[in-house]
Amino acid sequence: MPEGKNVQCYPPAPDDFLSPDALAELTPQSIIERMRALTGPLRAGARQAEEQRRPIDELWDEIRASGYFYMLVPKAYGGLEASIDEIVDATLPIAEGCASTAWVAIFGLVHNRHMVAFPKAFQDELFGGGRYGIIATGTVPMGQAKHVDGGFVLNGLWKWSTCLTQADWVMLLAETEVDGQKTAGSFMVPVGDVLSIDTWTTDGMRATGTHDVAVADLFVPEHRVNLVQGRDGSGRGAQLYDNPIYRVPLSPLLAFTTAVPVVGAAKAAVELYRERLSKHVKRGTEGSQSDKQASQIRLARADTMVAVAEATVRQAMKDNLKGIELDGDEQVVFRSKLRAQMTFAAQLCRQAVQIVCESTGTSIHYLDNPLQRIWRDMMVMTSHIIFDDDVTMEQHGRGMLGLPPTTAIN
Repeated sequence: MPEGKNVQCYPPAPDDFLSPDALAELTPQSIIERMRALTGPLRAGARQAEEQRRPIDELWDEIRASGYFYMLVPKAYGGLEASIDEIVDATLPIAEGCASTAWVAIFGLVHNRHMVAFPKAFQDELFGGGRYGIIATGTVPMGQAKHVDGGFVLNGLWKWSTCLTQADWVMLLAETEVDGQKTAGSFMVPVGDVLSIDTWTTDGMRATGTHDVAVADLFVPEHRVNLVQGRDGSGRGAQLYDNPIYRVPLSPLLAFTTAVPVVGAAKAAVELYRERLSKHVKRGTEGSQSDKQASQIRLARADTMVAVAEATVRQAMKDNLKGIELDGDEQVVFRSKLRAQMTFAAQLCRQAVQIVCESTGTSIHYLDNPLQRIWRDMMVMTSHIIFDDDVTMEQHGRGMLGLPPTTAIN
């Protein structure tokens, strides 16, 4: 096993889920209202969250108690199967308070959707009794698994395991061989069975708990393994559930998951800039910045860019629901197009934040100024591989020209 400082994880308690009565009364709108009420406390605690490198315990508990993580749990298990707009409306207020907390939250939410690809026995284990999972992931580099009687023996070291500090499960990607055929599979492992290695020391998104994980000769039972779902969204979820969200192409879904916190953080930056303009007087000038034409233009441009980005993300994900009607090369081209649209939306948000930060003055660099944290968070979020502009736009362009993709992330 690799050496390194272990990171402490804070998985949910066994009884930390909604009661049957509370779950029966839960609605997306009630969740949205509770998340809007959390924006202020999340913003006030954002500096503490990044200093401790995980979400604030009390505020994370509020998110859990709201029912947020049931939004993509199948209705068959008491979940909501919420709409795209409802998911966005519930997540943006979290991101407007703390981008890191929103990143962990929406990944936790969407990862429950991925569980429909696993055997029904594991879905029963995870979702049964009105539950859900907070699921971290490990996808690169790929691990190795050996098929044995009743399951697999798993080995590997994975980087970038977002949500790890809050997780109760980890989904690990590994290569294996079944009946003489090599294949990639996803392996579900309780967080207590992995070595959690403290590596996430960054200048932004510090509270996401994105550390490394490792396992050595770990037995994973057969029912906790998925070898069947492809990037096109086909698999058990398509067979068990009618809702198209459980069958959508995966790369646009990943782009959506990462784009929503980006939009929320940019919305917060624009609002903070608007508030600052009315009371900020630049040295050597008269009157507040709000009276200056240049500031008015910057504010309007940034606000418009973020509004366009939000509309783009919402529509692209709704379009992705139609991707289940496509297959083969036609769907590959479709996935590349939607990913390019959400990449462009993320760029608009980053540019909007830069526009407002450039004219805010030196005081933005004090650590208690939320704008500097949003700027750092924005740079880290938009560096995610799903938003790599050169790769993403190349794939979209190749698809438009009838050429095959040159990346495995498509």
